[in-house]
Formats: sequence, structure tokens, C-alpha cells
Amino acid sequence: MRFLYRPDGARIGWKRYGGDIGLLLIPGFGGDGSCWGGAFPRLLREQGIAPVIYDPRGLGESSGGSSVHSMPLYAEDAAAVAEAAGAPLAALGWSMGAGVAAELALARPDLVSALILCSGVPDHGSAARARPEIFGPLTGDSLSDAALTLAKALAPPGRGWSGPFTRSLGQNLLSFFLNHEKAIRGQQAVLRGMAPLADRLGELSIPVLVIEGEEDPLIPPGSGAALASEMEGAVCKTLPGGHGLVYERPKELADLVAAFIRASIPAGN
Repeated sequence: MRFLYRPDGARIGWKRYGGDIGLLLIPGFGGDGSCWGGAFPRLLREQGIAPVIYDPRGLGESSGGSSVHSMPLYAEDAAAVAEAAGAPLAALGWSMGAGVAAELALARPDLVSALILCSGVPDHGSAARARPEIFGPLTGDSLSDAALTLAKALAPPGRGWSGPFTRSLGQNLLSFFLNHEKAIRGQQAVLRGMAPLADRLGELSIPVLVIEGEEDPLIPPGSGAALASEMEGAVCKTLPGGHGLVYERPKELADLVAAFIRASIPAGN
């Protein structure tokens, strides 16, 4: 793990693996650099894609700094990692990270050659209103409820995973949330106040791939297509599975992402 330092004192841990084309992986809510698991990054590397992973401020080996959390701040952190890792490169954001990735591409188009938005929405407020039973606990006062809600969202749908697996994952997430409470509270506040992306996405002029799970319990059906429709030339692909595609379908996801990147970016970038 390498480290870079932000102007407000935050220390950001990051690492770039070997490969021809760099891909910055931006975690979703509550995730650090380990959230991608082992299979997905390995499968990317096998296809010549160089994953760049990092711990968002206040999580994992990164410290929090003094700034108030915001989407622009998260995008600035991601930009610093991209520059350190050898931009321009591709960027993939998962869930809340899709918003950070879009913010990064809009604010620093010089750093992002291609964009992948996985399990994201064009308007978080609308998604929260459509799924109050999920977004209420996820952004509420109880970290226990937030952890269990996220665990349920990440459990593969319809495959009998909702019992011991979900409870165990929920306990692990709760322990992580409690150990990084300040950063988690900051992310919750950002989620509650996220502005719609739809009005700005048309400004993007880079290749964009949108990916969604057909049984995602967190993101309302059709969100991927709605997101892609805001960007000229953007492509939306739907995979079997839910919100945790990196765990459920690592090979299909890696194949899709690698093929898109190779078609969009010359090798060596």
C-alpha cells in the first residue's frame, strides 16, 4: 500500500496492480479497498487490466482529514489517487461510488478516459423515496440497522443466502462501521444530501458503460437504463444477480468491463 496526503491532512492509502490499462475502482457506501474481494480484481489482471484500489478517507488505512464530507471532496480524493497511479485511466464506481466516479469524470475529464457506472442511479433522492425501507435504515442513526440493511442488499437474491450468511456479513459490517464511525457518518450525510446527476451527465464526452443487476434490491428496476439515457452513446448492460455483482458474477463482470475498456482505451494508458 502506498500513501498520498491531501491538503486537509487526510492520508489516502492506494495500490496499483500490474497490467496494460489502469482502472480506478471506487467503492460504494462503507467500502474500503478490500470491498472488491479477490476474484474480480484477479480476473481483471488476467485480462491485462491494472486495478487501482484505494481506501476512501477515514476507512481502512486512510485517515479522515479535517474537511466536511461531500461528493466533490470524495471526487478530489479519487482524482489524487488517479494522478498518483498514472492518469488518464478508466474509472469504475460501484453504487455510491458510481456517483463519485461521475463527479470525478465531470470535474477532471483529463484524468478519466472511460467510465463504468455499476449499480448506480441518476437521482439518489428518487431511489431513496422509492425504497424507504432500505435507504431509511441505511442512512439512519443505528449503525446496526445500517450494517444489516447493507448485508441484505449484498446477499445474492433468491439463493437461500438470507439467513446465517446475511447475519454474519451484517456483524462483520457492523464491526467495521463501529471502528470507522466518523467516516461512515460522513458518508451517510452525503447519501442523504446527494444531488441528482441527471442534469450534468450530458456534459460527458467519454465512453460510458452502465451495469446493473436484474434483481438488485437496492436500486429500483430500470435505473441503469435511465442513467445511460442521460449520456449520448452510453451503453447499459444487465447481468443476472443483485447489488453485489462483484461477488456473485465476478467473471461475467470482469469480462464485460475488460472488453469495454479495451475497446475504449489503447493499451499502455
